[in-house]
Amino acid sequence: MRVPPDAAVYTGLRTDHYPWTEIASDLALRQTQEFSGTFDAWESGRWVRFVWTRGVLLGGFTRGGQTLSWETALRGVPRASVSLTVLAPTLSDLIWTTRDAQGRPLSGAWPDQRGELERDRFHGLLIAGEHCSFWSSGRVLGGTLPVAGAGCVAYSQNSEANRDRLVAFWRDLLSRIHRAAPLDATWRQVTMRLAETYPCLDPFAQDIHLSAGQLSIDEEVTVAEFRPALLAALEATLARLGLRLLDLPITDLRDRPEWTAAGLDAR
Repeated sequence: MRVPPDAAVYTGLRTDHYPWTEIASDLALRQTQEFSGTFDAWESGRWVRFVWTRGVLLGGFTRGGQTLSWETALRGVPRASVSLTVLAPTLSDLIWTTRDAQGRPLSGAWPDQRGELERDRFHGLLIAGEHCSFWSSGRVLGGTLPVAGAGCVAYSQNSEANRDRLVAFWRDLLSRIHRAAPLDATWRQVTMRLAETYPCLDPFAQDIHLSAGQLSIDEEVTVAEFRPALLAALEATLARLGLRLLDLPITDLRDRPEWTAAGLDAR
């Protein structure tokens, strides 16, 4: 997973010449300055990455998203080449939340897939060879887009592997909103109108059902189906009620990674 090279503070330095003690001191200072970015170290085919957002160390990981501590990393790559890259906090968050995501090859070739990514409000990383771009709510945040004709692989926490966590987040969100402003009647009106675009919202089929603020989703409905459907239904319901997410008592939910993954980051 490549990071934008033009944002590098340093790259390819050897710890034989830039010792780990100095690296650790520099990183500690940067944390006090609310550093966001990545630190990479590699040696003889082994690679580790540590990620910070606004001065907070989110953690370290290696291939396959396996997490590891700083001490374990030092033992694994004692004589490493190292790089440090400054990133916007949103990009750091994306790298961390997709560290163990399963890649999903997209059908077709670039740029034909762009419309699908925008329509599905894709949130994650899009990789094509050496090109990696960062996306949120179907918009490109940074990185490098694929070249024309390239095949692409999408990495996102919005996958079946994270289904339980995503469903739990939506249940918490809708339940909290309902306590502040009852949703059921307006939700039914909205989902009837949206069912043509999102069949899983059909209130008669009840694949997705909201009653007394309690959300249920049939196991046959995939993440790719319910994520854009729920977002569209929530937006339309709040608009009809004259409400904004900013005005509702759900501030703590914004700190959960599922918030931006759901496409709510700009709302």
